[in-house]
Amino acid sequence: MQDTPNPLGLIRPFILTGGRTTSTRPNLRWETLVETLGDRARLARTTEQRTVLSLAGRPISIAELSAYMHLPTQVVAILVGDLLDMGAIRIHQTDPVEVELSALTRMIERVRAL
Repeated sequence: MQDTPNPLGLIRPFILTGGRTTSTRPNLRWETLVETLGDRARLARTTEQRTVLSLAGRPISIAELSAYMHLPTQVVAILVGDLLDMGAIRIHQTDPVEVELSALTRMIERVRAL
């Protein structure tokens, strides 16, 4: 199986994050929903930030952004943290316990359906 190339170019993730390995927002998890606030595209400083803003016109999780952008979730979390600091997006926090219970419930239902 061949890897899908990064559509944003052959840029190393540490370049995209300015060498940072953690977000300024430790509460950003893979399931956190992100949504652009109005017309804030002008606040984006990089192509990657503009991509996040365009994809987050409706609530979308960090994991989904990561998949669409072909970037590690931690890199996307750092980009999202930067956009939060700029006031360009908002997040919809989820309770990790609720997410785990919801996922377990769906798995049980699918097993029963077999």
